[in-house]
Amino acid sequence: MSSALRRMQWLVVMAGLLASGCGSDKTVSEAPASPSKTEDDRATPEPAAAAETSVGGGSDSSQVFGGRPFEVKQLPPGTRTEKEAREAAQELLSAVLDREASSPGNAWALAHGILAKGKDFKAADGRRAVDVLIDDFLLADALPGMRGMHPYFPKKQGDIRVEPHTDLVLKTLVEAGFPLDELLVDRMGAPTLERLFRSSRLRFQPSKEGPSLFQVPDDAPWSAQAWCQGVQKGADPAWRTASGQSVNVGQVAEDLLSLLEREYAFLAEARQRGETVKKQRQHIFSYACGGAHLFQGVAACVAAGQPTGKQPIERLQSIIDLYLFRIPLETGIVDGGMRQAPRMAPILLNQDVKFLGHALEGLSLAQKHGIWTPTEEEVRDLDRAEARMAFHIHQLSRMGAYEQERMQRLTKTDGGFQFYLDLVGDAAHAYRGMALRDELKGRGPLLSD
Repeated sequence: MSSALRRMQWLVVMAGLLASGCGSDKTVSEAPASPSKTEDDRATPEPAAAAETSVGGGSDSSQVFGGRPFEVKQLPPGTRTEKEAREAAQELLSAVLDREASSPGNAWALAHGILAKGKDFKAADGRRAVDVLIDDFLLADALPGMRGMHPYFPKKQGDIRVEPHTDLVLKTLVEAGFPLDELLVDRMGAPTLERLFRSSRLRFQPSKEGPSLFQVPDDAPWSAQAWCQGVQKGADPAWRTASGQSVNVGQVAEDLLSLLEREYAFLAEARQRGETVKKQRQHIFSYACGGAHLFQGVAACVAAGQPTGKQPIERLQSIIDLYLFRIPLETGIVDGGMRQAPRMAPILLNQDVKFLGHALEGLSLAQKHGIWTPTEEEVRDLDRAEARMAFHIHQLSRMGAYEQERMQRLTKTDGGFQFYLDLVGDAAHAYRGMALRDELKGRGPLLSD
């Protein structure tokens, strides 16, 4: 067996163990059990030490961001400045998305392509990605007590992931700037975005027990964001579900904001007491993409004026402070894992791209919509975070993680497929995070609202 193939097998095994995608978001901080060693793997260090990675509480911004994890020691080959390295990383991600997110047979990836590159993103067969989603993946069924057929996107179509999170496609189309009242596809019988929006709200089944309005809180952010932004575009803020329950978008937004506060409370308490924090899949760490989508859903609702008043903005700003507080913990886990288990480098480096890309995206959206204004020091902190992410994107590229043949081989293995999804999805969020920062700094074209 060739050494290259053995390395690929190791990558696949670790991808299966870590399962670091947004569907599960496990990380090396959990110290997974070691796989069976091949002859080439026996000297590989165990990743257990990464479970002890922690960050001290009570630090101000300069202390939180000023340590070694944010120092870029070496520029990638062919670049002379951090600016050039960043631009090259952005171009690399753009190429990966054009190639991998454009597959007409991968609905989930097409949605990520639209998110990153806008509503005119095209599939590899020449059709607009939205045309493929509507023509090839949209279904419709009857709802109890309701007339007509109501469209929806399924979780899966056969073996194809369509939207593993409820209303992922709807949220993407709303966020990409498609009008509510225009046909999404230029043909007779095609739905408008408003029709998809209305069908989503009819299907909602509020929880009758527990602290959350949602039966599965981790599946709520995409729907809630779509509803808040839909109301911002002119939809009615109140509705009745197909099961007859009355719901108001302000109620939904308050529920989601309260959920985010509950899941971040332990970090606030630890920081106030000056205690260290360990990442052990507790609270916010257990949510999809480490809670990044929960944060973005809340931020979108607050930006849309839901719930009403000034207090929600102040509450979210407190969460943003804690989000910044998390960054050294997340990057420290990656650095600790790299020292202890260098064979896991592709997984670990992409874990860094995942967290930082989502963070840059979410925080930039909060800034763009006037919820948060970073201080000069916080802007420099985010610049360093972006430089670190760009450097790790280049490292992944040099390791061959983005090579087309290697990525396609990952899709054909059970353990490797999740890592493939991570590479594509995290490329989309990282690219969008960088594009939003370009916009905020006046470096590039505006993204769609």
